[in-house]
Amino acid sequence: MDFGEFAGSIPRTIGNCTLIEEINFSENNLTGVLPPELGGLTNLKTLRMDDNALIDNVPSALFNISAIEVIGMYANLLSGSLPPTMGLFMPNLRELRLGGNELEGTIPSSISNASTLAVVDLSNNSFTGLIPGTIGNLRQLQVLNVANNHLTSEFSTPQLSILSALENCKNLRRIYLSVNPLNTTLPISFGNLSSSLEQFWADDCNLKGNIPNTIGNLSSLIALSLANNELASVVPTATERLTNLQLLDLQGNQLEGNITDNLCHSDSLFDLSLGGNKLSGSIPECLGNLTTLRHLNLSSNNFTSTIPLSLGNLAGILVLNLSSNFLSGSLPLVFRQLMVAEEIDLSRNQLSGQIPNNTWDLKNLAYLSLATNRLQGPIPGSLSFAVSLEFLDLSHNSLSGLIPKSLETLLHLKYFNVSFNGLEGEIPSEGPFRNFSAQSYMMNNGLCGAPRLQVAPCKIGHRGSAKNLMFFIKLILSITLVVLALYTILFLRCPKRNMPSSTNIITYGRYTCRELRLATDGFDEGNVIGSGNFGTVYKGTLSDGKVVAIKVFDVEDERSLSSFDVEYEVMCNASHPNLITIFCSLNGINFKALVMEYMVNGSLEKWLHTHNYHLDILQRLDVMIDTAAAIKHLHYDCLRTIIHCDLKPSNILLDEDMIARVSDYSISMILDPDEQGSAKQSKFLCTIGYVAPECGLYGTVSEKSDVYSFGILLMETFTGKKPTDEMFYREMSLKNWVEESLVQNHIARVIDPCLMENEEEYFDAKITCLSLIMRLAQLCCSESPAHRLNMKQVVDMLKDIKQSFVASISGDIHGKFILEILRTDRIRNNMEKFAKWRRESVLDA
Repeated sequence: MDFGEFAGSIPRTIGNCTLIEEINFSENNLTGVLPPELGGLTNLKTLRMDDNALIDNVPSALFNISAIEVIGMYANLLSGSLPPTMGLFMPNLRELRLGGNELEGTIPSSISNASTLAVVDLSNNSFTGLIPGTIGNLRQLQVLNVANNHLTSEFSTPQLSILSALENCKNLRRIYLSVNPLNTTLPISFGNLSSSLEQFWADDCNLKGNIPNTIGNLSSLIALSLANNELASVVPTATERLTNLQLLDLQGNQLEGNITDNLCHSDSLFDLSLGGNKLSGSIPECLGNLTTLRHLNLSSNNFTSTIPLSLGNLAGILVLNLSSNFLSGSLPLVFRQLMVAEEIDLSRNQLSGQIPNNTWDLKNLAYLSLATNRLQGPIPGSLSFAVSLEFLDLSHNSLSGLIPKSLETLLHLKYFNVSFNGLEGEIPSEGPFRNFSAQSYMMNNGLCGAPRLQVAPCKIGHRGSAKNLMFFIKLILSITLVVLALYTILFLRCPKRNMPSSTNIITYGRYTCRELRLATDGFDEGNVIGSGNFGTVYKGTLSDGKVVAIKVFDVEDERSLSSFDVEYEVMCNASHPNLITIFCSLNGINFKALVMEYMVNGSLEKWLHTHNYHLDILQRLDVMIDTAAAIKHLHYDCLRTIIHCDLKPSNILLDEDMIARVSDYSISMILDPDEQGSAKQSKFLCTIGYVAPECGLYGTVSEKSDVYSFGILLMETFTGKKPTDEMFYREMSLKNWVEESLVQNHIARVIDPCLMENEEEYFDAKITCLSLIMRLAQLCCSESPAHRLNMKQVVDMLKDIKQSFVASISGDIHGKFILEILRTDRIRNNMEKFAKWRRESVLDA
């Protein structure tokens, strides 16, 4: 029996089908309990019920069917524990797949009596206790997956650990132990595992001690991940014998010593991650021989000497991260050979000399950071050849000369930082430079440009008589306006709230209160584009034709005055292309206002909830990536941590290119450096529906409060449903609604219908993409702040989801496979929710 697209519960009358041998109810909408009558089907060989919403216990009688060969109940809501006699009466069982449920208790040692078992998948449950050593008696075992549980091991007696027991399983090909508090060591006999072993994943397992050299015996290994443990000693030299190894991830441990040439014998490597250790010495020249490398991460170690010239041989490298080391010498010209590189990070080293001028014709390069080094000389104009650049950081060096005007052609550039150098001359003003704020240019005393950049005005140069004439005209007009402004001081006064009076004028920054009054037709209601608890936002057209948004604060409300101070401080100290830009502030006794960019495409709320407005999947993804990048900047890249506290669609604005800008910092919290990562009491409460549980209950906020709000925002963006929609009441919420759809494997039911109009075109790719997005949103919305992602992880995952989606709809199968493998080091920190996706993408690769 093979059924498709059924809903409801399984009838108990199924027990009457006594001659049936195969039942396949996978990927349906089945709910309710598994009928105990299933245990009476004595001829049953295959039972598949994966990807449904079945609840309650697995009937113990099911484990008494001697004929059964396959039990598949992956991704349901099954609970309870497994019977202690499981395995005693199933001599023919080959596959047991119970992962992705809510099972608890211990794994019965009697499982070893099912002697023909080849696949055991109990991942993503809540099993506790020891992994039974009797599993080692399963001599035909090929796949063992117990990742994402609460399983432990005997640290004091490592000879009893599961790894020692598995030495008897000579057919093992894949072992998944990740995200379990094993708290054990890797035994010296680690290399006695099956010579057929291809994948071993034990990241986030509290592993201690050394990586034994016997690992070299596992000559068939393709993927080895021991990331984020407490492993010490050195990278074992025996890796030279792992000639088939494609992924080696040892990052986030305490490894010391040098990288020896032995590692370079694994000439199939395309992902090598050793970041976040204590490795030292030189980076081996022989790494340049690993021409299959696509991802090399050696960041946050103690490497010294120069960057090996041989790295220029890595013509297929996508990501090269050597940041936060002690590398010295000059930048080698060989970087121009990395023609497909997308990310190069050499920041926080001791590199010196000039930035080569003929190196940057890298069409795919999106991220380049050379910050915090000792580089000198000019910024090369050839950087404009890297036409895909989105992020360029040259800050904290000793660069001199002009900022090349040719960089104005970098149309995708969103982040630019040359602060703390010795640059001079006029700051470019076209292209992406329209969006950068003063934070991009700090501590360059020789720079000049617009007042909003907080640098000196440029003197008249030799630009031709026409430009000089225009300058003089503007100068004369400016002087005239100043004289008029001074004259009106006697007659005009700024408004107390929305309606300005005419007895006094207070001028701060670039515009006067009178100019703003004229720009808004006397703060006419017809120009109101937004309002909130603390003031009103007007659209205004200044005398020079510039269209701006003017936020006028209520000076009679103490909370509004406090909000003005917070918002001004945030906007002056945060610099990012996805944050709204402030032109100037007016801070008088009777009038307080901020003059900001006007966003022609309005807010995300308009595009999500107004008829005749529509964004496709990629557009929504881009908006969410932009928003996440802005919040990440507030959390990590400012001198003081900033918590937004009010993330919602109305505060996400879109410019003419549909690039998102986060706005409204009126209730933001600014933390001192010693408060980073801690919760703080808030005087305000963010918008209902987006507020994190701890904020609603206790009034405390932290960076993780923004993460929760972003998760709700992510769900709203792709479902088109507000968290306050009338369909959500009592126990049903937007979060629960999405979670239920994921459990039932029917994500299409909650997605905004206009995203799935053409089900024939890329339907499977869309469903995969949207499922990953919603799973990411669920990770952001964990009840406990400690279990939520941080915004760095959110940005990385969103970018990976987008790249995978683009690769899948373009038919680039090879590119998609590489992207999936490269993303594993990011996803593994959150395997609890993503394990099903990784099981499908890695196990079946």
